[in-house]
Amino acid sequence: MKKTLIIISVIIVVALIIILNLRQDSGGERVEVEVVKRGEIVSKVSADGELKAKAQVDISAETIGRIKKIYYKEGDFVKKGSLLIEIDDTQAKANYKLSEVRFKQAEQVFNRTKSLYEKGLISKENFENAELNYESAKATYEQALDTYKKTKIYAPISGKVMKLNIEEGETAVMGTLNYVGTVLATIADMSRMIAVVKIDETEVPKVKLGQEAEVIADALPDSIFKGKVVKVGLMPVTSITPTTEKATDFEVEIELDNYSERLRPGMNVKAEIFTGKKANILKVPIQAVGKRKVKDKLTESIFVVKRRRAVLKEIQTGISSDTEIEVISGINENDTVVVGPYRVLSKLKDGARVEFKGLEKGADE
Repeated sequence: MKKTLIIISVIIVVALIIILNLRQDSGGERVEVEVVKRGEIVSKVSADGELKAKAQVDISAETIGRIKKIYYKEGDFVKKGSLLIEIDDTQAKANYKLSEVRFKQAEQVFNRTKSLYEKGLISKENFENAELNYESAKATYEQALDTYKKTKIYAPISGKVMKLNIEEGETAVMGTLNYVGTVLATIADMSRMIAVVKIDETEVPKVKLGQEAEVIADALPDSIFKGKVVKVGLMPVTSITPTTEKATDFEVEIELDNYSERLRPGMNVKAEIFTGKKANILKVPIQAVGKRKVKDKLTESIFVVKRRRAVLKEIQTGISSDTEIEVISGINENDTVVVGPYRVLSKLKDGARVEFKGLEKGADE
């Protein structure tokens, strides 16, 4: 009887071992998979910035004086060369006229002295003194004439008067080495608009002149304005973030293709610059690809499902979008690859058994 019980116990133990082995063999990590297909990928770089007119000029005073007349108001269109602002010229005109008279007198004296000197009737010293007086009077006259001309300010470009910072009767102050002069007005050519955006140093190598872009103004979220990259900054713009971390960006300018009266300089914008586009390529979800050790070398890799096991493959990648990445080599069309979930994929080992649902036709089971 005892012998029979031992035999039965052994059979039960063996049966349990077989059952456990079968369960282990039929089980595995539950994963999400996709079948590798061909398609198109568009890569892009996103950035924030603001609008400005392609041609925008701040007009400053180049002489001190009271504003006598303003010929245009904000919103008016002015042509290049039009008289925009006139500064009181009473003192400047008087100085100009006086210096002109003194210059003519010095010129007459110099010409007479030169004639006498050439005839040997006066000394070289007398001639040189007359010459110095003439040159000094000429310089004073030219300076006075320049100051007088600066009392009339003309539009340097054609465009719209965006802002007037002064009124008639106020005093304009010219800038000096240590002092910024009065900015009297701002004129902008609104027919061409530029989006100036900042791009992180890790992304800027992808951006090239002529690349297409789409710009959306925060004030006009339903409108997309197309444009092209016309300038990529060479020097970085460094700023300190609220967390005291240093951020290094580069300024990129995008010229909009079409004019819109709804756009204004200074508007905040978001831009997407299209840095690459490929069609008929192998692509996989970007989360499926990761850096792992393959044959003792850290490289781009992906798990391919073979007979219900995850096989680690070394791959070479190309361009990417926000959700997909190109695979140049390492896998084939219709391969089944593991795409998630992340908690499983991050710990998945080469050769591990996997379970999944929704296997598409053509995948290797």
